[in-house]
Amino acid sequence: MKNELRELIKNTISISEEDLDFMLSLFKPLMLDEEACFLEAGKRCNHVAFIRSGLLRIFYLNAKGEQTTCYFALPTQFVTSFASLTSGKPSTENIQAILASELLIIHKEDLEMLYKKIPSTQEFGRKAAEDLTVVMEKRIALFLNNSAEERYRFLMENNPILIQKVPLQYLASYLGITPQHLSRLRKKIT
Repeated sequence: MKNELRELIKNTISISEEDLDFMLSLFKPLMLDEEACFLEAGKRCNHVAFIRSGLLRIFYLNAKGEQTTCYFALPTQFVTSFASLTSGKPSTENIQAILASELLIIHKEDLEMLYKKIPSTQEFGRKAAEDLTVVMEKRIALFLNNSAEERYRFLMENNPILIQKVPLQYLASYLGITPQHLSRLRKKIT
């Protein structure tokens, strides 16, 4: 059940089988139905999730109740609210399953214990955070330096699963355009 995570860890850090088995024992399965929340704004985040299957989105609500999608998390990626997890303060973001999703979650206390007990796991955590930072920097640059059409074409080439699986309103929000504009873009490109 934890084969994907096992392989990811083994390919990222040097770790003994015994330590790897202990590390994996701390991850517990969690199933999310479509549209179920992993985290709601206003609640503290105490877990990090590894996505085995499914698709999640991170979004914010403004004062008018409008949603802005900022990120999609795919299988073999980690998802959490780093700001809430590290500060202990309530999250400002929501994390919701777009598709039914199977997660492996580790509690913050178990993660901190793991870092102390097996120092090489700190390297794994650092690399996972660095990978997410790179993805977010690329997203910011793409958003600031490219038109909506260029952003959509980038998604078509680099993340076609998002084009196929994500509902139109979430995809439009992620691209920073209206659903109507996205529909026009789709017609123009195809």
